[in-house]
Amino acid sequence: MTAADPGLEVPQELGPPPPAPRARDRWPGARPLVWAPRARTVEVVLPRADGTQDRRPMRLVGAHEPGYWRADQELDDGTDYFFSVDHAAPVPDPCSPHLPGGLAGPSRVLGRDFGWTDHDWHGRDLSRAPLLHVDVATFTPAGTLDAAAQLLDDVAATGVAGVELSPVSAFDPARGPAAGVRLFAVHGPYGGPHALQRFVDAAHGAGLAVVLDLPHRWAVADELGLHAFGPYAVGSRIGPRTGARPGPAGTDSPRINLDGAGSRGPRDFLVADAERWLCDFHVDGLLLDVEALVDRSPVPFLTELGERVHALSERLGRRLTLLTDGPGRSDRLTTVVHGILGAPGDAGRVEDLHRLAQLVFPAAPAWRPPSHRRARRAAQRAASVLVEDLTRLPAAARAVPWSHDTVRPAPTTDDDRACLLTFALLAGTPPVLDTEHVPVGLDDPASRRLVAWTGALVDLRPAVTAELDVEVEIHTEGEVLLCRRGSAAIALATGASPAVLDLGALPSHLGPWRPVAAWDPDGVRHEDGRLTLPPRAPVVLQASDRA
Repeated sequence: MTAADPGLEVPQELGPPPPAPRARDRWPGARPLVWAPRARTVEVVLPRADGTQDRRPMRLVGAHEPGYWRADQELDDGTDYFFSVDHAAPVPDPCSPHLPGGLAGPSRVLGRDFGWTDHDWHGRDLSRAPLLHVDVATFTPAGTLDAAAQLLDDVAATGVAGVELSPVSAFDPARGPAAGVRLFAVHGPYGGPHALQRFVDAAHGAGLAVVLDLPHRWAVADELGLHAFGPYAVGSRIGPRTGARPGPAGTDSPRINLDGAGSRGPRDFLVADAERWLCDFHVDGLLLDVEALVDRSPVPFLTELGERVHALSERLGRRLTLLTDGPGRSDRLTTVVHGILGAPGDAGRVEDLHRLAQLVFPAAPAWRPPSHRRARRAAQRAASVLVEDLTRLPAAARAVPWSHDTVRPAPTTDDDRACLLTFALLAGTPPVLDTEHVPVGLDDPASRRLVAWTGALVDLRPAVTAELDVEVEIHTEGEVLLCRRGSAAIALATGASPAVLDLGALPSHLGPWRPVAAWDPDGVRHEDGRLTLPPRAPVVLQASDRA
């Protein structure tokens, strides 16, 4: 059962509030610290070169931090270590800062002496800004963060505000991240922690914010063995996102214990992880897996996290953002645009766009499932750091941890890609673009054309989204589709032949209308108040007093 299942919506008494967060010192740091509330003994285990071990007992911190054990001494940078609970076999630190030997190998102390050059960076407003999703493994042939950093100037040239990185947390390459991730550690094949720091530093130098996906639903997977330390997980399971078909056996994970007995430790664990990315790696925003973080405590975890991030933003003097995804909005946008192009003039497809317009181009708050409403209310207590209801293009939707194979494939022609880019970038919700539609780094004419079209739409977006309080109007005449909000409109000939739009159908009190961007400008003709539209090639119109 997942958090969005109707069975969890039955009113019930809330549990007691979780204990106060732990005292604020660096975690993970040079002095090993671990939450193990049920342990009788905990040891730091230092492997020696000769195969023997140096075992050092840890001590309970005290009643003010119940369940926490701390080492007596700090470890030097680069020191490898394990923990042993009640003299059991050594296991990695749940908060391992670095795992050069893989998920089951020793944790390694990581210093903080990176040479940052982004001292003048204060963040960017991501509340309406477009992002480009970057999957490190596929963005470049090398599949590393350093290789991806070489393309950041090309990304910045499109005009997007930043990049959204797929999860970079360490996982077993042979089994994939769904078998469990170590939240705090950067995946070794991507280049490790210093490569991520170099990537973020270079992004800031190019004027780009960096948002990081956090794979929360895989954070307490059974294979990680966190139960040896304490109740990180509860009995219920979480699988693919709500509405998707059930995945194959083994694709679900335990739910993080955010409101049960002993929930203080997992809460501290997640807060410390968020603060690590924001502080040690200078990341600007975190994408939250909301379905994995819903809880029923009187102080919802998302409230606690939002308040902590807000306080951290003020302390650092840098804008920080938490982003939450909408429930399947981008999937439906892709489906509807596919349908309109595949069945020109189909009234049913146009009616689908009418209904979708209230979600993707909202002039009023959109409907959400009850579990999302609870999470949204919790996070809005720290609303200055919250961005929600993203619109994802297909590859960006497939790459998030809660995706499943029901996500529609990307359009197969450049004309179709241009259409979807147009609707997504001129929507009211913040768009997350993908490299199938914005192929940065490729030098062929078709790729350059898509990248240039993206830049033109990004330039137009501020004027179009300035009228979000105005409802979208959708009209069809033959095979011409016209979507208008205020003084901006998208016109599209959905069939295989050119079509004519009578500009007199647009409100004249806003001023004369004219095209300001066209995917196929050579095919557009504007004569005597009539606009000839080339087939399957979007045109953006504006009233002249705004153009």
